[in-house]
Amino acid sequence: MNQLLGMDPHQVRQLARSLESAAGELELLGLQVAGQISVLPWQGNDADSFRSDWTGRHRVTLLRIAGQLRQAALVAADNADAQEGTSATDTAGAAAPSPAQTPPPVKPADGHDDGWLADGLDWVAGGADWVTDSTGNWAGWIGERAELGYGNITRSFSEVSAGSGHLAALLDGWVGGNPPSLMELAASSSLLWAGTVDLSLTASSLGQLAPRLLDDGTPWAGDPIPVGVSRDGMVPEVSGHRPTVLPTDLGAIALNTAQAYDDGGSSSTPDGAVRVTRVMNDDGPAYIVDIPGTQSWSPLTSGTAADLTGNLVTASGQLSTATASVALAMERAGIEPGAPVMLSGHSQGGMTAAALTTDSAFTEQYNVTNVMTFGSPIDATALPTEIGVIAFQHQDDVPVERRHP
Repeated sequence: MNQLLGMDPHQVRQLARSLESAAGELELLGLQVAGQISVLPWQGNDADSFRSDWTGRHRVTLLRIAGQLRQAALVAADNADAQEGTSATDTAGAAAPSPAQTPPPVKPADGHDDGWLADGLDWVAGGADWVTDSTGNWAGWIGERAELGYGNITRSFSEVSAGSGHLAALLDGWVGGNPPSLMELAASSSLLWAGTVDLSLTASSLGQLAPRLLDDGTPWAGDPIPVGVSRDGMVPEVSGHRPTVLPTDLGAIALNTAQAYDDGGSSSTPDGAVRVTRVMNDDGPAYIVDIPGTQSWSPLTSGTAADLTGNLVTASGQLSTATASVALAMERAGIEPGAPVMLSGHSQGGMTAAALTTDSAFTEQYNVTNVMTFGSPIDATALPTEIGVIAFQHQDDVPVERRHP
């Protein structure tokens, strides 16, 4: 009677794969529950306590169990490998029969050697190991794609939720006697429509296709780059940047704002830039911040903050990535608290300048005394009355009703 000693490596490897699969299912379950909790319309102390317990205890427990299952799978696979190695050693170490006892080789009936059969079995065994390894790699890849898809769907849903909330607030204000401008309604509706389309495409592909329509991106500003100063703008460029003209009048300030367009696309500022000019007076330094307008009209997320999406976000009455990027650039430039600041912007840059003055956190940090815009629809912006404003507009510009704070 034959008796099996040790283990069957094939069955142990199957057990290892089952443990690995169970670990993946637990991790996926954690992602699914986290996604449902993040979009659940539940507010209050109980909701906060529940979310805290899930994040700090329950999900951690799931991940810990998944990790233990995956570790057990590795141990089982290692034991299977060790058993095969031991079996091979035992076979190789067995005493060989004496020549007198060695039976003659058995030939098949057709006279051919059957070594091809052993080679074939070895090839099948190698293929099985390859399938096992490939399955593990695919499982890891699928897990990464699932996490990516969950993140894309959550992001897209959050955009739609925020857009619908803002539009609802505008309509509530209308009912309460504070009607929004037509520009705010049109821009908010466009953002909500694009967000809904983006969510539909993203969700239908399980998050693998994320077009990110009208996504405003993330604000960013680099370190300041010194440029030359000239009375007529004729001094040589510095690192591809034209010099700043002495701001002796409004025309010179407008010229510096226009020259900020040329800063975008250079090696040091490929995604656009703003200009910060430091002017020394008897009372200390003052600053002029030149903000260019739109530099990308793509409906997709672009590298520059001054893009189509930034236009719509600002026009809808919200603070865009462009406004946050200008604030970051001013912070990087080291503008001192209390120093007088003039914001000068063209087109979208003027909208950005006006929007910044409505942000109490910004005006508490910076002493904005003047705003100059040209070619910018800012009539509907509730600019603070203590800030001096001069807005140049063409006589054929579409009129926008003026809103007072």
